[in-house]
Amino acid sequence: MKKYITPVLFSFLCFISPLGAQITIHGKVKDNKGKPVEFGTVFIKNTLIGGLTDSLGNYTLNTKERGDITLIATAIGYDTAFVKISIEDKKDYSANLVMHNNGDRLNEVDITPGAIAANNDGKVAILNTMDVYTTAGAEGDVVGAIQTLPGTQKNPSQNGLFVRGGDASESAVIVDGLVVQDPFFSPVPGVAQRTRFAPYEFSGISFSSGGYSARYGQALSGILDLNTNDLPEKSTVNVGINMAGVNLSGTQLWSHSSLEGAINYTNTQPFYGLMKTNVDFFQPPVGIGGSARYVWTNSNGDLFKISGNYNQYKSGTQVINPEQTDTTLSFNLKNYYSTGSIFYRHFLSEKTSVILSSSYSQNGDTVKWGGENFDKQDEREEARVELKEYFSNKLSGCIGAEIQRYSEKQIYIDTNLAFTEMLSALYMEGQWKPASWFGLKAGIRYEYSQILAKNDLAPRISAAIRLNKYGQISAAYGMFYQDPSDKYLLFGHTQANFQEATHYIVNYQYTQDDRTFRVEGYYKSYSDLVLEETQGPYDPNPYRPFFWPINNNGYGYAKGLDVFWRDKKTIKNFDYWISYSYIDTKRLYANFPVEATPNFVSTNNLNVVTKYFFEKPGINVSLTYSYASGKPYYNPDNPTFLGDLSPAYQDLALSVSYLFRYKKLEYFISLQTT
Repeated sequence: MKKYITPVLFSFLCFISPLGAQITIHGKVKDNKGKPVEFGTVFIKNTLIGGLTDSLGNYTLNTKERGDITLIATAIGYDTAFVKISIEDKKDYSANLVMHNNGDRLNEVDITPGAIAANNDGKVAILNTMDVYTTAGAEGDVVGAIQTLPGTQKNPSQNGLFVRGGDASESAVIVDGLVVQDPFFSPVPGVAQRTRFAPYEFSGISFSSGGYSARYGQALSGILDLNTNDLPEKSTVNVGINMAGVNLSGTQLWSHSSLEGAINYTNTQPFYGLMKTNVDFFQPPVGIGGSARYVWTNSNGDLFKISGNYNQYKSGTQVINPEQTDTTLSFNLKNYYSTGSIFYRHFLSEKTSVILSSSYSQNGDTVKWGGENFDKQDEREEARVELKEYFSNKLSGCIGAEIQRYSEKQIYIDTNLAFTEMLSALYMEGQWKPASWFGLKAGIRYEYSQILAKNDLAPRISAAIRLNKYGQISAAYGMFYQDPSDKYLLFGHTQANFQEATHYIVNYQYTQDDRTFRVEGYYKSYSDLVLEETQGPYDPNPYRPFFWPINNNGYGYAKGLDVFWRDKKTIKNFDYWISYSYIDTKRLYANFPVEATPNFVSTNNLNVVTKYFFEKPGINVSLTYSYASGKPYYNPDNPTFLGDLSPAYQDLALSVSYLFRYKKLEYFISLQTT
């Protein structure tokens, strides 16, 4: 019965604001020369209470808050100003704020090699939540939208995020600083799966195709870093409908806290009933899920988030028999997945904060494949502590530690396989901007693997120089380590070393008036890759056993060029972007007999995404064209290993989305076809 019980149970306490008389706060906002700051924003920290200053710098706020509060003033071209006041029994309070002019920061350099940020604070917002929903071909999936950006590979038949020549195991998904176990739905042979996330859960989406922060590890190629929402803007009820199911979510907002819940039902039968695909489903995926989240904050900026979710689904398809490729086998899958996380941020001072976070997840698969039973269970527990310090506008840094424990167990007929790994890490990172045109970020990460009894030290550094008001160049170098794949650890190959990749990146970025141009070149060197000491011929079966010895004599490289252009300005209500990637990569690893380009890599990849918004009646139409040149595949009759190429991949996707409100309810309807 264990697998049917969510491992984390939550009790939510509703926060009730104390009733009291309304008080008024007023004052004036001036700059450091005594001149009024007009049309600036003044608000009470961690509340929705705020307003604008007038032409003389005056502001007025009405609130029922009590106790110590912090007023914050922001305005373009000025440093943020703070003032604390204590509200007791008076009905009227006066507080003035002084803002220091810092117009040079508008043109401040942003250190961006390898990273594409999309959040409310990022200077280069490449994608946001609505982009994920309205991009044709993305199917409302975060990774689906990320795959329209340069540096990624679309693999419709394989699970995971493929980045710059790396396989799916070389990328990690991070949520609120914690590694996500099984971020994709469980794999079905020959069918790529979507992630388990809904885009509306996140306020920040940052994708790094290399050279990422020392805060993270265990990913040779890249990371997808997601930050969940804090307090929502308002209480809402949302209904989502698509050809694969429906979802219902709601939010109740109080002054310092919120409670959210969501349920969803997935049934792809209508979709597969209309669309002909090369996947033979005798049981299209069907599932249910739910989630809950509680958020609390206070006037000091402290933040507490606790969340949990559970889902289960089943599917059935006919797949090619890896032993006899001219026949098929039935593949029945039942999956359950549950996870819970806690996040707490506490401000020790205005410039110093500490973050404590932890998570637990559990995943289970029950598979019947060709009459044989296969069971898999895995778990992950993680805890992290991080101290951040903003020494000044020019210097900031962090230091942290994390520990991860994850385990996996597989049962196939009479074979029982299992392993448990404990990873611990220490890291520190600092960012220095001595001038608005120059920035430097440096960090170092130490990791220890209990199962390998090995440790590593990974230095990382990046820098950026602003050339003019709109353009800058950046460069990065870093070392990255990762355990051998889980499939080797399951078979007891714990004598191996960490695998290693070294990244070299340089880019140029130009941003002006909702137009973004970015070009990036990179070189990635692989060493100590796991190499199987097989005695027989090459076996392309990905489900082969690994009873033979392994070593770390594998190696490889990946080099290429990524280009991105987005324009939201030229034509009103029209948005488009073009991404192109060229890659040259080879490696000797796994059971490869010689160095070769892997079968998941296309040399040329192109995505053209277009969107047009019809203001009346509020419909967004998106068209996406994707192209990938042929991938290598194994032909036993060809003396050149992986010397044959598959036909080029082309896809044209259409999406029509409609967002409307009715009686204070918000509805989002999206129809997509490929």
